[in-house]
Amino acid sequence: MLVMARWMRDAGHRVEVAVPVGSQSWLQGLEWELSLTPTPDVLSRSLRVQASTWIPRKRCDVLWIRDRRDLAFAGRVSRNLGAALVMQQAMQIPHVKKAPWHWLRYRRVDAWVCGLQQLKAECLARTPIDEARCHVLPLPLDDRWFAPADARSAFREALELPEGAWLVGTVGRLDPKKGQRTALQALAHLPEHVHWLFVGDNTVDNDRDERAALFERAQSLGVADRAHFFNARADVLPVYDALDAFVMTSDSETIGTVTLEALAREVPVIGTDAGGTPELLDAGGGQLVPPRNAEALAEAVIVLMQEAPEALAVRKRKGRDYAAKCRPSQLIPAWEELLASLVESGRKA
Repeated sequence: MLVMARWMRDAGHRVEVAVPVGSQSWLQGLEWELSLTPTPDVLSRSLRVQASTWIPRKRCDVLWIRDRRDLAFAGRVSRNLGAALVMQQAMQIPHVKKAPWHWLRYRRVDAWVCGLQQLKAECLARTPIDEARCHVLPLPLDDRWFAPADARSAFREALELPEGAWLVGTVGRLDPKKGQRTALQALAHLPEHVHWLFVGDNTVDNDRDERAALFERAQSLGVADRAHFFNARADVLPVYDALDAFVMTSDSETIGTVTLEALAREVPVIGTDAGGTPELLDAGGGQLVPPRNAEALAEAVIVLMQEAPEALAVRKRKGRDYAAKCRPSQLIPAWEELLASLVESGRKA
């Protein structure tokens, strides 16, 4: 959401972002010099009272939200402001939302924007949103993801890899559902010159030290010397540029931003056949494997290792072309067209 707020502001629109004071989003917004306003505590009193007390001196044509839990409050605020309500869906909808109170909340939405066609189909099947209000626009990627790659040796040198090493990588939280254990099992099936890089920190507040569990698993599998663990870092672009392949190992990922980043960096991608990953890799030229299947994952890595240079170049170009749809030059005009149509139509929730 903050990326789109910055893009729209830079495109000349007046943008104000409501976020919790002191949160990571608040701090990032300050760094980007966005206009910020504190989010209200919508549980502190009735929605009607909260909405009426929050909106004084606020004015907007469009109220844009990312969390379905905000629908009831945002519906009241948008109605009071006379603004169109836009919901940008980035997570799956696991259950049907067609109870009477769902119809009341969802009818106030003027545009429901999904990041994938799969999410649109899910929205139409499980919510009261109709086809006319449901749209598909990809998640944003800054232009820096498409900058020419630096020399790969810089980050690889930090790993002290042996000459001729083939490097697979996974970026994201260390968590049992993120599939790093399966990656280690796959590594045990791969040739000795294959190494695996894990970049990420433990999931916060789940009372589990997954990093320690992964270290122990690597030792027991005999791959500790080929499994490399780095803490999460702000700039992961050099990580992608060091890789020969990227793997999305999650049990299910709605829209893997890291998958889009890898495609933009022209890194061949292997992903689990679950969530939104199949749609990303079908368009982006990647390979799919069943979740939690170490043998299939190892086989997919070997296929990439043996792929002819010409075929590999086609795969990389296809991935980059798909990711390019997420760039500002593509997304900003598409969003501007959608938002302008909502404002001009005069349809208010």
